[in-house]
Amino acid sequence: MGASPIQTFEAIGVIMRHFFRFLCLCLTSLLPLATVQAEFTGEVIFRPPINEFNELWVTNVDTPRNAHQIFKLERLPEALAVQTNGNLVVTTTSHDQLMFGNDIYLFDKEADFPKVRDLTRQQFSLIWGLDISQNGDIVFTHERTGPAPATGIYLIPKHELKRLRPKVHLVKEGEAYTVEWSPNGKQIAYDTSDGVCIFNILTQEVLQISRDGSCPAFSPDGRHIAFADRAFAHGRWANTYKISIVSLIGPPNLKTIETREAEPGSLGLKWSPDGRYVVYTIQVDGVYRNFAVPLNGGPHEEFLDKHKEGVWLFDWTRTAVTYAVEPMNKLTTLWGKLKQQD
Repeated sequence: MGASPIQTFEAIGVIMRHFFRFLCLCLTSLLPLATVQAEFTGEVIFRPPINEFNELWVTNVDTPRNAHQIFKLERLPEALAVQTNGNLVVTTTSHDQLMFGNDIYLFDKEADFPKVRDLTRQQFSLIWGLDISQNGDIVFTHERTGPAPATGIYLIPKHELKRLRPKVHLVKEGEAYTVEWSPNGKQIAYDTSDGVCIFNILTQEVLQISRDGSCPAFSPDGRHIAFADRAFAHGRWANTYKISIVSLIGPPNLKTIETREAEPGSLGLKWSPDGRYVVYTIQVDGVYRNFAVPLNGGPHEEFLDKHKEGVWLFDWTRTAVTYAVEPMNKLTTLWGKLKQQD
């Protein structure tokens, strides 16, 4: 006797259940293939670690043997910033005639004959940090010593770069050290002895992100900011830095990453061009080392170690991440959602 319709439907149901279980098992086995960590890569301009200290070179982090010189300064570069997806490179060196102080130099890395330009011409004393936006605006931090302009954050607008003597504007007076543009060129992240802050160029509003920390760095899409902190307790420094990553969109979710062993005050911080890694530089036993940490977990990958040591100064030439020119909400609204970290 043949099976009844009810028995037939029950048999079909059993077959379908087994099929979906098998399908789920297949998808689960394939999932790691779909979530494999993206390859860490990108082109950088850097100062070599040995011999050629007054030169700037270019290479790709996954093909370091192809590194080659692109520019040579008369003096040692002390800070470096590259225009993302652009041609301009800015660096600082010490004054030619003064014992204390720095000048900012600009050159075009894609010009047939790059002509170096001294933008500041011994107007300033100590320049601690600088950055250039994707639009070509230059920002730097200055500490006054002697008869120099006030301590603070200064701006050289893009249109001033065409002038023989560009006009420099004080945008915020007060202590500041490292400095970085947001990807949309509307905010500046900087650090002081009292922590990490964001300064809005348009509204002049200042938001303190943390009471501690240094080396703030925006993610390529502008949605997060990372900064470094090192605990000091019981008369000694902790063995490692802690990297904090805070969301600037919506709730300020906090993620922390522990770095490798480092000496106090010797950490630099960046993001990879695709925003999937946080990149940090530490100094161990007098040698600089550069590491990339995947945000979704994984080992710290060392790079730029061709000479068995890393580099102190480097910056990416391009970014693989697109960003909105304007945030989803007004900046003042977004900043109001942030909470000061202890």
